[in-house]
Amino acid sequence: MDNAILITLSAQNALQRQMDVAANNMANISTTGFKAESILFEPITKKPASIVENPKTVTFVRDYTIARDFRPGTLQQTGNPLDVALTGEGFLSVGGGTQGTLYTRDGRLTLDPNGRLINHDGKPVLDNGGQEITIDGNRGPVQIAKDGNITQNGVSIAKLGVFVFNRPGALDKIGDNLLKPTQASGTASESQSYEVVQGMLEGSNVVAIQELTKIMEISRAFESATKLQRQAEDLKSKAIDRLGRVQA
Repeated sequence: MDNAILITLSAQNALQRQMDVAANNMANISTTGFKAESILFEPITKKPASIVENPKTVTFVRDYTIARDFRPGTLQQTGNPLDVALTGEGFLSVGGGTQGTLYTRDGRLTLDPNGRLINHDGKPVLDNGGQEITIDGNRGPVQIAKDGNITQNGVSIAKLGVFVFNRPGALDKIGDNLLKPTQASGTASESQSYEVVQGMLEGSNVVAIQELTKIMEISRAFESATKLQRQAEDLKSKAIDRLGRVQA
């Protein structure tokens, strides 16, 4: 296959992946604690099938990883005393059963029938020692301090676990707004630079106008690559046709 067609195919594949990520950002524009993502590309240089022709090498493009933007989202007041938003660095920790401890910026919390503090998906929220948190609703209103300390009537119950990683971008997304540590992300350690805001949630940090502009740019780039591919195919077809006439 001609080099021009191979190059346009690699560009189309990369642009399709970029479009998928941008569309996912738009779909999560209202998701609590969601962090915008973007594709990182790298060039790949290969020798063409025949080194007699010019150029001697051909450069393709491929996407090799997804980068996350961990800038904070806008805080939104809910009035629910169990909702919490994090400012600064860190993730809340939740029990993931067989998957181990998981992490999230989604602070939509509530109590199950047994008084356990759980996230929106029913997973138990953990304290800074990795233990589940139980709250007795009959002991009075719950107060959550900036350092994550949970009290009722002045009595400390537990402290929310807020943790950081050396490479948070390497955390593995497993769905439901949850992240799982990987070897590349490093192990969790307690955050020293955060504040917990009670009665509020952190919104998505996706900027709609930026994503819409990106989607339009991707669409135009894909159209250009498709047009170039058609031109290359037309030239190849004409060359074959003329060669057939000469041989005849």
